[in-house]
Formats: sequence, structure tokens, C-alpha cells
Amino acid sequence: MAQRLGLVLLLCLGLLGIARASAAPEPSHFFLKKGDRVCFYGDSITDQRFYCAEIETYVHTRFPKLRVRFIDSGVGGDTVRGGWAGPIDLRLKRDVFTFKPNVVTIMLGMNDAAYKPFNKNIFNIYRTGYQHIIRELKRHLPGVRIVLLGTTPYDDITHKPKFPGGYNAVLVRYCRFVKHLAQRNHLMYVDFNAPMVKVLQEAEKINPALAKQFFPGRIHPSAAGQMMMALALLKAWGAPATVTRVDINAATSHVTQAVNTSISDLKATASGITWTQRDGSLPEPVLGLHENWPQFPSWELFRTPQPNPKYTNPAAALINKLSGFTRKLDQETLSVKGLAEPRYNLKIDNRKIGTFSSAQLAKGINLADYFTPMLRQAYHVSNIVWEEIQAHCVGRYEVQTMMENFDPWWTKPHPPNLPVTTENDPAAGPAVSAIIKAIYHLETVIVKREYSASRPQVHTYTLTVAR
Repeated sequence: MAQRLGLVLLLCLGLLGIARASAAPEPSHFFLKKGDRVCFYGDSITDQRFYCAEIETYVHTRFPKLRVRFIDSGVGGDTVRGGWAGPIDLRLKRDVFTFKPNVVTIMLGMNDAAYKPFNKNIFNIYRTGYQHIIRELKRHLPGVRIVLLGTTPYDDITHKPKFPGGYNAVLVRYCRFVKHLAQRNHLMYVDFNAPMVKVLQEAEKINPALAKQFFPGRIHPSAAGQMMMALALLKAWGAPATVTRVDINAATSHVTQAVNTSISDLKATASGITWTQRDGSLPEPVLGLHENWPQFPSWELFRTPQPNPKYTNPAAALINKLSGFTRKLDQETLSVKGLAEPRYNLKIDNRKIGTFSSAQLAKGINLADYFTPMLRQAYHVSNIVWEEIQAHCVGRYEVQTMMENFDPWWTKPHPPNLPVTTENDPAAGPAVSAIIKAIYHLETVIVKREYSASRPQVHTYTLTVAR
């Protein structure tokens, strides 16, 4: 009787593990909701597209059912008054309102302070201009959720400040204003400056040469540097760290815990253990961690991530370590206890992932650190995200902005309301509109590919004794 009760209890435990596995958690505490349309608005740091792409990829891979749409509307040199791509009201109308976002992030300030010591008159232009942007967003997009971002640092740490106090101290004053503005308007505020300065200071102590790579040219964060920006914004939005968590007891052949995944066909063999797994999410493909990205990918059209599993960018690895990006956002934990032999080979879909000691497996390994089939799929999603961003920016920059409002970028702009195409050839206007419409349709098609590519696949896991 006792033996039968033990077998029933063991069966119940196994079924409990599978039952718990089948219920993937809903993103109820995450800031973004199903069907949201997010617009990233800003200057050249947003135009670099790195943090935007990292966030978009995270949302698609971590929450594949949300179907969130993203629009990058950063323009190099922009201020609260606009810039070469048009004055602020034209910029908002063409690059924000057109896409009907219900979430808008704003990061402006790097250019607004004019790279000079603090000047009250210059600051007042920033203050009134920023307030105007918020008023216009609320007027044209009722119910919009606005997120104000404290601008990234100017590197006065690995380089000597150009004037007493340094330019970043000026930017910090601008950030304080933006924070207070958010509080007065009941908006979310996320500080990029302070956490990035902290990591840069720590890196300067550890490896000054690598620290200089965080902000090439002092203004624009590298692809790896913008990892910190994505981390700060995603955590402010309540982004979870867990991709999946699986705990297996090999001695009793049952699942003790399965979070955001379902386990089936768990079997013990003479040489190890096998099971099948269907996850609810994919790991995050960290941009720049396994490759060297150009500072401005917009200058290399159709550049997409091409990670090398055998290469780790040392600057990116240092940023990852100091910022805790993987620890805070990318935990895909596998723990297997009760293994009898000292070492085991792990294969997923018959692809070797690594050799681990039974002690490592009992403690738990983070599969997000390895080039698993899941990570390869996530990098495929990241590639499609970049295709979408490039299509959007080609349509907006190379066609719409250049042809409708300006001569080629190397000449002096016409007045914003005087389309050069209409001035030179009245028939050009409809042609330009048709091209823009076609490019934006292509972007919509690519977005559908993102959604499809983000669906996790079923994988077979095998642990065998390492001889």
C-alpha cells in the first residue's frame, strides 16, 4: 500500500509540474499593452536606432502575443524647436501624428544646451519648447501616454571637460527640469544620464581603454552603450527578467517547476534524460555583444545583426557586466538536480550547447548565455526589426523629408512650407506620395513577419553523460 501511495504521489508531482508549466504568465504589470503603437522621438541618439531596436526586439521576443508597433522618429541635430528636417510643428505632424501612436517617448537636450556652459536664455528656449511639445502631443493624440527621458551623458569622464564643470553638468540641470516637468504633468520620467555615468565611471577604473569606447566622440553612445538605455527604459516599464525557468529532478524523472514554458515527454534513459519544451518567450539577442557595429547604422543601409558565436565584444561584455543587463532582463534558467554522473553534455535539437558539471546543472545555468536554437531565432527576429526600421527611415528621410521639403542635404534648406518638388515640377508631388505609401506598406508587411518570427518553437532537450 505504501509503495502504491508513493507511486501515486510521484505521478501527482509530475502532473503538477506539467500543469504549472502550461500556464504562461500574462504581461499584466508591463507598461505596454496589446496593440500599442510606440513612437521614439528625439535627436541623433535616437536616430542611431540602437536602443529603439533593442527595446522593440525585447518586446516582440518576450511578449510575442502583444503585437506592439514601433516607430523611430529620431533626427540628427534636432532640438525642441526642430532642426534640418523641419521646425517642430512640422516634425510632430509628419513624424509623429501621422502614425497615431498612443505611447510617445521624448529624448531631447544634447543639442539644446548648445555645448556651452549653462546659459539661462538658451535654457528658457528649451523650457518653453519642451512644454509646447507636450501640449501638442496631448492636443493631437488624446489619451497618449508620454514618457520623458533624461538625455544621455556627454563624456566628461574619459575625456577632460572642455570648460569648468563640464558639459554633462549642464545636461544634468536640463534633466532635472525634464523630471519636474514630468511630475507636473503626471508623466513617466526615466533617467538615462545618471545610470550611464555610473557605469562609465566604474569602467574607467577597471579598463580606461574600453571605457573610451562607450561614447565614441563623447556624444553618441555605441551600440553596446545604448544597451544601458534599453535596460533603464524597459525596467521602468516593468520588464521581467525571466524568459523561462525549468527545474527538473532527474532522480525521480519529474518537473518541479516550469515558468513560461510547458514540458512534455520527460524520459530517463541509461545515459541521461530527455524532454520536449515549448516556451512562451525567446531570449534577448543583445545588440553588439557578439559583433562590432558602426556608430551610425543609418549610413549603412540594410545593415542587420550578424553575430559571431565565437566573438564577444570586450566593451559590450564590460557594459553587460557593470549594468547587469543579462541578470536583470535575460534569465533563461535550466536546473537539473539528482544527476548521478559528474559531467553531462547538453544538446537542444541535437545541437551541442555545452558540457556542464552536475553541480552546475543542479545550481542552474542561464541558457540565454549560449547560442541555443532559441537565441538564433531571436537574432532572426532582431534582423527583421532592423529591416523594418530601415524601411521606415528610408521612406521618411530619403524620400519624404528630402523630396518634399528640402534640397539634397548638402545644400541650404528651402523654407519648410515650400516643397522643392512642387516648385520644380508640379507633377512630382503625387509621385513622391505614391513612393512613400509603397514604402510604408512594405514596412507593414515586415512588421507582420516580425510577429510571425517571434512565435517560439518546440525544442527537444537531451542530457547525456560526458565520457
